[in-house]
Amino acid sequence: MQSNKDGNNWIDAILKPLLEHVPALYPIEEWDWAMDARIEALNPEQLAQGKPDGMLFGKALIAGLYLMNESLDKSHTIAQDITNTTGSYWHALMHRMEGDYSNAKYWFNDVGHHPIFSSLSQCVRERLSVKDLQELENDALRHKLEVLITAPVWNPCVFIDVVELQVSLVQNETVDAWLRQIQQSEMQLLIRYCYEQSCGGSWLEAIGQKSYT
Repeated sequence: MQSNKDGNNWIDAILKPLLEHVPALYPIEEWDWAMDARIEALNPEQLAQGKPDGMLFGKALIAGLYLMNESLDKSHTIAQDITNTTGSYWHALMHRMEGDYSNAKYWFNDVGHHPIFSSLSQCVRERLSVKDLQELENDALRHKLEVLITAPVWNPCVFIDVVELQVSLVQNETVDAWLRQIQQSEMQLLIRYCYEQSCGGSWLEAIGQKSYT
């Protein structure tokens, strides 16, 4: 599974399908149980091509792939042992998706300002505007979304608040779609970052020139 002649077997079998998938805000079970087995066959040392400084990002890449497959426990097992801010990011996302929102905020405090935040803010502003929120009946949710859209920098704790309100109280189908798309963009950006830090090379070349976020 690690690679075929051109080294892209895992990209075609694992990465590309997961980049297309839109994970739930509060997953109940893994999306594709067979995908877990394919991810398990990946070796972080081979992904990093033996580079010691790429090993942790290879592990972070695998943790992210599990989480994109909505396999929370397997992602958590790996992420909790990664001693860098990107490992903490996947750790925070896992807790957000399991509904442990205070723990998610704890791990985002450990992340600080991550390199993907600027791109993520831009993605959100391209997908959503304050005008889109006018018909929302829940004042707290609308206010939090306004803050998220208009803030000069990405605020992961505000997004956690928005997800908690949606999952626990509002349960609006339109909002669910918005937030899942934002979460998908967040994961795609973080996966790209992990890929570039571990595997190196051109991201666009690896995924066949299709634009993900």
